[in-house]
Amino acid sequence: MLLEELLRCQIHEWYPAFRRHSIHTVIIPLPAAFLRYLAGQADAAAESDEEPLPFLLPAINSGRQPFAPVHANHPDPVSLLNSELFFDSSTEDVYDPDADHPHRPEFPELEAAIDAAIAELGGSALPKLNWSAPKDATFMSAEGTAKCTSFAEVALLLRSSDCVAHDLTSARQSCEDFVRPEGARRNARKEGAGPKANQIGGSKGISETPSGSKETAEEEDKTHSADCVLEDAPEEEDDGDTWLDDGFQYYLALRKWYQGLRPESEFRCFVRERKLIAVSQRDASAYYPSLPGWISEVQPKIEAFFEEVIGPQFGSNRYTFDVYVRTDGWVKLIDFNPWGGYTLPLLFTWEELEEEGRGHELEFRVVMQQGAVRPGLMTAVPYDMLDWGEGSGWDVFLKKADEELNRQMNSLDDDS
Repeated sequence: MLLEELLRCQIHEWYPAFRRHSIHTVIIPLPAAFLRYLAGQADAAAESDEEPLPFLLPAINSGRQPFAPVHANHPDPVSLLNSELFFDSSTEDVYDPDADHPHRPEFPELEAAIDAAIAELGGSALPKLNWSAPKDATFMSAEGTAKCTSFAEVALLLRSSDCVAHDLTSARQSCEDFVRPEGARRNARKEGAGPKANQIGGSKGISETPSGSKETAEEEDKTHSADCVLEDAPEEEDDGDTWLDDGFQYYLALRKWYQGLRPESEFRCFVRERKLIAVSQRDASAYYPSLPGWISEVQPKIEAFFEEVIGPQFGSNRYTFDVYVRTDGWVKLIDFNPWGGYTLPLLFTWEELEEEGRGHELEFRVVMQQGAVRPGLMTAVPYDMLDWGEGSGWDVFLKKADEELNRQMNSLDDDS
C-alpha cells in the first residue's frame, strides 16, 4: 500500500467530490491537544516522564448532561429507585468523581463545534477519524452502537477505540513508502494547536470543496468505517503504539445516523487497474436468506454506479469502496478504503484478488447458506471483559458500582 493511495481514502479528501452520492457529513479539524488526549498523552505542559494518564472523559462546558438518560435507551418501569433522582436532566446533582482531577482535559471550542454539528445532523451521528470509526468500542455505548448524541459520547468512543488508535499511530506508518519526517517526535509534548473547527459538508462548507460539488440529497442509510485489522499492520521499529506528532492534520467526521438499516444491503467493491473486479457482502459474519436471490438485481446497479460515479472521479488505480443499495434501487457511497493493508477482503482473500487474469468478469460473493459464514471481526469487547475472576475488570467495575449505589442510597436516607 502506497501513502498516496491511503491519503486519497481520507474522508475529507473524497467527500466533497462525492457528497451528493453519500451521507450528510460534517468534518471538523482536530486540534493537537485533543489528539494527545486520544493517544493517552499528558498535556503539553506536563513532564515527559510522567506515568500514563488514567482514562478520563473531558470536562463538559455546555452545562448539559454528558450522556443521554439511561431510561431513554432502556425503559425500566420497575426501577428500584425513583428515576427522577437518578436520571434527572439537571447536572446539579450528578456525581462526578473526576471533577477535580488535576489532569482532566477540557476542549470547549471543540465541544461546541461537535454539539452544533450533531444538532445539524438531526441529533445523532456516527463519528470517525480520517479513515476509521470506533466500531470496536461500541461495548462502551448504552445502546451498543456507534450512535452519538453529544460531545461526551464522541470522546468516549474515540478514546476507547483501537481502530482510532490505529489511525493515529499505524495507518501512515504501514505504507511501504512512508518516511518519518525530520524533527517528528513520538510522545510529543510540544504545544500545537490545530486550526479552529470549521466544517466540510455542513451548511457552511470549506474552501477545499470542488466548485462542481452539489448539496447533499436526502439519504436513508448510515456509514461504516475503514477496517483496522491491527495484527496485520507492520510493526514499528521503535515504540509503534504512540502518536507521531509530525503536524499531520487529523479530522473528525460526523455522519448522519440512520436507524434500522439492513446490513445485508451493504457491499464492498474491489477495484484493480481501474476495473471493478469483485464485490463481497459487507457483513461476512451472517447469512441473509434474501441475499442470494437479490444478487441479480444488485449487481447491475453497483456496476452502473461504478462506471458513472466512482471510476471517473477517484484517482487511485486500486482501492475498495463500500456502498449501500436501497430497496428503491438507489446506491449510496459509504466509504473508500485502500487496497490491501488493514482493509478486510471479507469473502475473498487478497491472494485471490491479486491473481493475474482476474477482472475479465465481475465476481459477486455472498454467504449462500447457513453455516458458511466467515468468522466475525475481532472488534467486539476487550478480553478483560470476558474475565469475571477476582481482580478482573468486571470485578473492579461491579465493586465500584456497588459503592456508588450505596453512596446514593445513604444520601437518600439522609434526605428522608
